Amino acid sequence: MYLNNNEKEAIEKEIKKLEEKSSAELVAVITDFSSSYNLLILIYSLVFTFLVSLISLYFDANTIMFFEIQLSTFAFFILFFHNFKKYFLYLLPKKYKYNKASKKAKEEFINQGLYDTKTKLAIMFFVSIEEKYVEIITDKNVKEKIDDNYWQEIVNQFIKDVKNKEFEEGYKTAIKNCSEILIENFPIKENDINELSNEIVEL
Repeated sequence: MYLNNNEKEAIEKEIKKLEEKSSAELVAVITDFSSSYNLLILIYSLVFTFLVSLISLYFDANTIMFFEIQLSTFAFFILFFHNFKKYFLYLLPKKYKYNKASKKAKEEFINQGLYDTKTKLAIMFFVSIEEKYVEIITDKNVKEKIDDNYWQEIVNQFIKDVKNKEFEEGYKTAIKNCSEILIENFPIKENDINELSNEIVEL
């Protein structure tokens, strides 16, 4: 659990407050990791095992001891990287982690049904904690009036909050910062139906 009940309620309240004045549909999604990174963990473990094996050659280890060193080293790194995955991420390029997180965000836009609203006014605020990644994805009717570039400044501030582990503040600030433009471009209608839940989605 990344948010306590009070934090969830505060974010959900902010979403409800905006949706009472705008037809836009906001969804907040948060996850700890955007990928299992299992394949990379395997590859890195093999690389570190190879390096340790090269070092052990200088100590004249016999065949059995050499094999034991390889096996124990490989097992150590596999377990370490799986159990302390956030430290493993420091070994990966930022661009690679962001690509993984962006792919996850787009998958969740579909998984959470944001692509399937009648109004096509869905907006997803996606946070991947350990990748320190934030993305705001909008449906086509939002894109027609609000360019994707508009959201970047909001994302930049949001990332700072994520790095400081201030997730509640990040969501609330992001929602408040886009409220005026959403209310102006997509004012609430009499027959407006809330198609998507206001509850925080924790993956």
